[in-house]
Amino acid sequence: MNSPTFQILTLLTVILLTIMTVVLFAVQQANRQIPGLRAWACSYLLGLLLCLNFLARPHIPVGLSVIITQVLIFTSAWLNLAAARAYAGRQPWPQAYPAWALLIILGLSSHLTWQQPEPALRMVLGLGAASALMLLSALAMLTPEIRRQPERYLFTLACGGHGLLMLATSLTLLLGPPDLADPERLEAVAQFVLIESIVVLVMRAFGVLMLVNAHITADLRHFAERDPLTSIYNRRSFLTLLDKSVNLMQRMDSPLSLLGLDLDHFKRINDSWGHSSGDQALRHFVQLASDHLRNEDVIGRIGGEEFVIFLPNTGLESAAGVAERLRALIESQPVAGPHGPITLTVSIGVTLIARGETQEAALQRVDEAMYRAKAKGRNRVELA
Repeated sequence: MNSPTFQILTLLTVILLTIMTVVLFAVQQANRQIPGLRAWACSYLLGLLLCLNFLARPHIPVGLSVIITQVLIFTSAWLNLAAARAYAGRQPWPQAYPAWALLIILGLSSHLTWQQPEPALRMVLGLGAASALMLLSALAMLTPEIRRQPERYLFTLACGGHGLLMLATSLTLLLGPPDLADPERLEAVAQFVLIESIVVLVMRAFGVLMLVNAHITADLRHFAERDPLTSIYNRRSFLTLLDKSVNLMQRMDSPLSLLGLDLDHFKRINDSWGHSSGDQALRHFVQLASDHLRNEDVIGRIGGEEFVIFLPNTGLESAAGVAERLRALIESQPVAGPHGPITLTVSIGVTLIARGETQEAALQRVDEAMYRAKAKGRNRVELA
């Protein structure tokens, strides 16, 4: 594989891989929290070393070059798989898996280089292993999250298509006519694989950068919409969702109820046990409330210890039942404090949003009901 055409293609690949490797490492340095990004950058670095190995092949002993090639091909593809699994939130595989697989590949490559020289079978071995890892990388991204993050499709297409083409090439070499093993035919196959790899490398790099952008955008959206302490909706995003739900429920002529909640004597918790205990109490309350609510119910933090919940398709009587069960649940499960359990109670106001009513009027009414519950002794539910 030392023809001028192959050397030119390899040199072109080196230039592209150098650019993509530098870009990925630069992006990784600025976004170290993104899962899998460092492994992707290292995968491209190993691909660059692989191409440099091809360029230096005339000056390296054949056996050593074969070993280096197999190690770089397998490790680069494995890092791509590990990165895809990390980004998709899947559990990492034990490190023994790639170690044993690589040892087997190196053993077979050594046999096909020294004991029984078979360049075609050696190429089949490398292509087959890489194709399997690429197909597994594509499958790793096929989680339910792909519907909410369409950027994954480009990466999946690049890895899946590359894996299928390499698999088809290796099967052709393995099952095709004997003359495919001729040096000239192998040279043509190698050039085809290299050209196809150039296209895939560019597609995969764009796919990775799109995934990075999607991750950053999701983080920014989360910070903009969520309360940093409890991770539920903040006041602005909750009111936006409430406004949309009010319009939808009124178009569908369905009931929509509001619960206004305030933790009783919360200042006393901060003064007695410190603000860290107060923060823990807020997180404890939100966890209990979230576990008690349905998927379609929405809770938001609109003040220090004040929360609002809207319940779609829920009438006033049913909402009152939800509020009473939630009140009893909070009272029965104290939060763990530094000096023992801290009992929490909550005062709750409940109202039904009337047809044609604005959210501001409904929020004012549920707020009045909640303060009426506090005025009547706290730890109770009041209907507006």
